[in-house]
This record gives sequence, structure tokens and C-alpha cells, in this order.
Amino acid sequence: MGLFGSNERVAIGLGARRARLLVGRGNGHVKQVFSGSRDLPGEALQVGLRGPVINDRDRVVGALRELVAEAKGAGVLRRTPETVSLLVADGAFKIAVAPLEGDAPGRADGDRMARWLLRDLVPVEESEIRADWSVLEAGGQEGVGASMLSVGGVDAVMAEYEAVVAELGWTVGRLVPWSFAASAARGLNDEADGGSSDLVLCDADGTLGALFHTDGVPRLHRAWRAPVSGAGVAEELPALRRYVNDHLETSICSVWLCGDSPWAEDAARACEAIQVATRILPPEAALCAAIEG
Repeated sequence: MGLFGSNERVAIGLGARRARLLVGRGNGHVKQVFSGSRDLPGEALQVGLRGPVINDRDRVVGALRELVAEAKGAGVLRRTPETVSLLVADGAFKIAVAPLEGDAPGRADGDRMARWLLRDLVPVEESEIRADWSVLEAGGQEGVGASMLSVGGVDAVMAEYEAVVAELGWTVGRLVPWSFAASAARGLNDEADGGSSDLVLCDADGTLGALFHTDGVPRLHRAWRAPVSGAGVAEELPALRRYVNDHLETSICSVWLCGDSPWAEDAARACEAIQVATRILPPEAALCAAIEG
């Protein structure tokens, strides 16, 4: 990430009902120095794989401009960042994981392979898919080699999100799903127990995303189109557990909730009522993780 000011770095979060801005400072571990949010009017931004997703560009950009002004008023953001991290709802993404044979591919071959892995999941021609990828080494599984993780969506939709940030004069360096950033934050949390089989449920300011992984390899990713209340999370958990048990032949060891306090607290109470222990991460933790990684 680009460095500016006193090593200040920026993350933006966009959801169906809220825009967020976080400024962190430091190399490696990031210390939060500013965090703010603004509510978005209904239908200003809609979540989905297909565009358009920004229905009221002026209101979304206006909310971000207010946050930038507030940050500058707090004595941060004295210079323009080279790049920023942008978190958007999981509904804009699909993921695919495949075993990797031989050496890791080069950038061009990897890009082609990443789009090919998503070809049946994203509703556009393969050439219109934007995908990012990484090679994952599966730990703790004897005889299991590396895998290739592809995360992507429709290029035109990603470009819509980036265009909003460009209105501020900034460039998006990383564009990631909220649940992936929340999962990274879970890994940095002192309460994490190794994360061998963790489920992260992330309320991205209006819609829910779920990410389950074993030994660092994502095995299940799901996004909901409509909002899921805190109490509604407990209603979704049985189906997620059945899928993990029956199709992935493993079990969920830990459940992490990432979202605003009222939602996360309601979800935690509902989960406890069905004897599922949970731990809570604030949205700011996910934003910080996005600029640390």
C-alpha cells in the first residue's frame, strides 16, 4: 500500500445502507486513527453480481466526501493516498478453489486460469470477469498440496465501485469482499484459536456474507441478497452446518460475527439460544485488516 502523511493508509467500506471510512497509521500492524460512517438512502446502492449497482452516485460520493472532510477536520488525511482498500458486499463476488498441480502459474497464466475457474459462477462471458487469485498452501492436512483460490465478479460492476472512489481523486489498490477482510481480522485477533475450521458471518451494512475455511483454505462462500437480522442469523446456521457436515465432511469449530454492535449482539444472543458460541468483530477490525494485508 502507498504511504503518505505519517504512514497513513485508508480503507473504504460500501454497503447497501452505509458508507465507511477508516484511516490507519503504521507499517505492518495498523493503528486506527480515524473511523466514521454515513447512512445511505435506500436504493442508492444495491448489492448484486450484475450492474448497475450505484443507483444514486451523487449521494454515495457525497457521503464519502463528508467522511473525508471529517477525517481532515480530525487532523488526518493531510495528503492524497496513493491507493486505498475498498470493501464491498459479498454479493458482488464468487469464489472458486481448485487443486494446483505443479508450480504456481505466472501472472498471465494465473489470470486466465482464475477467470476460467469462475466461468460457470459469474453470469457474463469469461472475458468480462475480473478475478484476483492466490496460491494457498494447505496446512495441517497430510498429503494435501497447494490450491488456487480465485475471487472475482463482473468487471463492469467492480469498475462502478472504483469510479465512486475515483471521484475523491483516489485509486483503489485492493477490492475485497467484506467477509474476506473480516476473516483476516479474525486471524489477527488475540482470541483466535488457530482457525482450523472457522465460520465468519459478516453483515456488510445491509447484506450478509458467510465464509468458512479449514486450515486457511476457503471451502464455502455464500451471500444473501436481502438483509438478515441478528436474530435471523441463528435461523441460517442449521443449513450452513448441515452443508459443512454433509458436503465438506467436517464441522464448524468457531463462529465469528462481524457487524455493528446492535446486529452482532442480537446475532450472538440468538446463536447462544441454540447453543452456538460466537465471538464478535467490529467492522473497523475488518477495515484495518484490509490495509494490513
